[in-house]
Amino acid sequence: FGPSGAGKTTVLRCLAGLEWPERGFIQVGPEIWLDTVSGIRRSPQEREIGCMFQEYALFPTHSVEGNIAFGLGSLPAIERKRRVKEVTALLQLTGMEDQRPGELSGGQQQRVALARAIARRPRLLILDEPLSALDLPTRVKLRGELRNLLRQLGIPSVVVTHDWEEALALGDQMAVMNAGRLLQMGPPQQVFSQPKDAEVA
Repeated sequence: FGPSGAGKTTVLRCLAGLEWPERGFIQVGPEIWLDTVSGIRRSPQEREIGCMFQEYALFPTHSVEGNIAFGLGSLPAIERKRRVKEVTALLQLTGMEDQRPGELSGGQQQRVALARAIARRPRLLILDEPLSALDLPTRVKLRGELRNLLRQLGIPSVVVTHDWEEALALGDQMAVMNAGRLLQMGPPQQVFSQPKDAEVA
């Protein structure tokens, strides 16, 4: 959580292996993904991350099913179909499989993007401003849905936002950033009610 330009998206891009910091260390569970001292640099493919960016990046020429199945090319066709069916049901997209993104509402597009991100069963899910492209009423409605989905999925998730209501609704832990620095970390309610200094406040 933090204002625009705080460095939030850069942190996500480093987690995903899309950017390489000059120095640093990233460990997820027992696995080291990056250690600049030891020269360890796991590729984005090896990290098995599901990404959902604020623009959704859906392919306009692909159907809902085609968008969701896009990252499943390594699976046999039967397994690919099964995974698509499973996530369309989970995200309430059943019956829309043949529609194109342009035919969907903003909320439906968001669910397709999330379905594509989770279809591969990622080890880590990263969401960059997942609700910012939506109008306010839709954003408020989908905030609760997204929270429930993240809990249901049980996939460790890192969500970036500059919206304090979103941070309170979605987060179990919150890291406040500004100007590339981590200022405070803790449960959202605690961070909001007990900011450690004026900058956090």
